[in-house]
Amino acid sequence: MLENATHAWYADVLRYTKQLVHMQSISPGTGEISVAQTILELLHEGGLQERYTLSGLDALAGDRYGRHNAYAFLKGRSRSTLVLLSHFDIVGTKDYGSLEAFSLVPDALTERRAQLGAVLAGTDPDDWMFGRGTADMKSGVAVNIALIRHFAARSTQLPLSLLFLTTPDEENESAGVLQAVHFLSHLRAHYDIEYVGAINTDYTTAQYTGDTHRYIFNGTIGKLLPSFLCIGSESHVGTSFNGLDANLLAAELIRDVSMNDALCDSKDGQVTAPPVTLRAADLKTHYDVQLPFAAYFYLNVLTLTTTPDALLTRLHRYATTALAAVLQRVDEAEARWRRASGTQAGLPRTRTGVVLTYADLYTETVRRLGEQRVRAELDAEWEQWGPTVDSRERSLRLVHKLWTISEQQGPAIVLYYSPPYYPHVAATTGALHDALTAVVQAHPELPLVQQACYPYLSDLSYLRLDANVDTAIMKTNMPVWKEQGGAGSYYLPLAAIANLNIPVVNFGPFGQGAHQRNEGVVMSYSFGALPQLICETIEYLGEHV
Repeated sequence: MLENATHAWYADVLRYTKQLVHMQSISPGTGEISVAQTILELLHEGGLQERYTLSGLDALAGDRYGRHNAYAFLKGRSRSTLVLLSHFDIVGTKDYGSLEAFSLVPDALTERRAQLGAVLAGTDPDDWMFGRGTADMKSGVAVNIALIRHFAARSTQLPLSLLFLTTPDEENESAGVLQAVHFLSHLRAHYDIEYVGAINTDYTTAQYTGDTHRYIFNGTIGKLLPSFLCIGSESHVGTSFNGLDANLLAAELIRDVSMNDALCDSKDGQVTAPPVTLRAADLKTHYDVQLPFAAYFYLNVLTLTTTPDALLTRLHRYATTALAAVLQRVDEAEARWRRASGTQAGLPRTRTGVVLTYADLYTETVRRLGEQRVRAELDAEWEQWGPTVDSRERSLRLVHKLWTISEQQGPAIVLYYSPPYYPHVAATTGALHDALTAVVQAHPELPLVQQACYPYLSDLSYLRLDANVDTAIMKTNMPVWKEQGGAGSYYLPLAAIANLNIPVVNFGPFGQGAHQRNEGVVMSYSFGALPQLICETIEYLGEHV
């Protein structure tokens, strides 16, 4: 029965996917504008624009690229509304190397499949479409286009309401979904609807070698980006014991926290990938023979339950231990060196240092210099870096400026948060969960499995805020956070997100290699079975809400 039903979807989803993959939409960039316009044209194709209650493009407020979300809304008989969510931007294509010219041409990549590597075990090699965005996630956009068009074409009003919503910028700063938060809030108020849930059709894949399951996730993982400014002491390299190499301090701390499985988060049998550095460098801008006395790194930390305040407290302990270990090791090295060189003067020496959070450093500096002076110094530093500088770079420069005007001396480590922040969202029970469970049980012939949390970052993080997540510590320790917004600042509409309170699910295409040159999807499942399963979920909801 399912096999027959999937034929009705396959050709359309295949066509939409190819058309969208052919279009370059690397984020951030103007390519995202034309893709949004094309998606709206596909939604309207065949005169269907008259069937939607509302459809169009919603501009991202203040976006320097002029980008839009695309949407189509079908008002049903019930206030209950299901959101079909997706994103249409992609990452770059340089990783394709000599095949980059074909990275957006699935048919050409199929002809060169041998150069892409093996497909997942247990799948038919001829059942794959390759290309950037095929999995992450233009096939998911295509599925949702087919679904909303299917229901728009029905002659009778739906029992529940449906909203198709697709965003740019998911791969960068999530500007699309943050605009969508306001759109969703406005739509709810204007049409007096209630969101029963959101199905995101983002990429899914095997979790281990030989895994044949197709996954549905009833929540999503979160992310924090704790950052560390490591302060040493300046000195000529010929008298290195008179200073402290900041890179040594950063390296010791990186050794302790990066790829440390003790810092993995876990819940209900799921375990996050361990933290890893996404950038590490010192602050020297040219060659000289002075010790680098300031270095920094930021650490990608995935969360299932860990809150910003708990993580900062834990990393403070790691930083304190690393600082003490480095200083003791240098003390001992100096003692051995002096004995070996016959220069005993100055022994023994015991170095000390301090670990501070950004909020602690700010408070102490204000106590010494006054709020007005500190704010003026930081505002001047802010303006120096212009509106387009990377927000992590701006954060670093503000922390370093605060350290400089504090007139404190190293060695030291200053902990702070850089953007972005993705709240984790716990799995929830309710109508959408019940509908998915019913559909899974109706298809024992398929290897469908429900799990708690989508293991990759997604727009779902911004549709719900778990009540036990306190963001106050994060905000006071994120130098670029500004409630009032403004050029170069970082801000999340946390109150609006909490107010939306939408149950979230990821039920997407099955493939491999997101952000890799072997990116592809299994067509039979992704273009046929998946839209049929989501269609059945929608119909179940219509009967039970």
